[in-house]
Amino acid sequence: MMSVLEQRHIVECAFLPLACSCSIDGSESVTIQIRDPVTAQVYLNVTGISRSELSTSRQISQLVMQLRQDLRTLNCGSVKRQA
Repeated sequence: MMSVLEQRHIVECAFLPLACSCSIDGSESVTIQIRDPVTAQVYLNVTGISRSELSTSRQISQLVMQLRQDLRTLNCGSVKRQA
């Protein structure tokens, strides 16, 4: 499995130029928040992703694609989503 730092870096860089923060708590649960880099308005907030679901580059890529689709669906509006 990739290190926590590697996983965070890949996810956070995948959404540039938007601001993305990826945090992993003690129970290995991942939270991803995507925001406007200027206004800090939250576009998408996803919680409860198991870190084990992101153990390969392919799994991370699939999650990123799904979150990008969610952003397109929301049209980068002010809607906050909990998954």
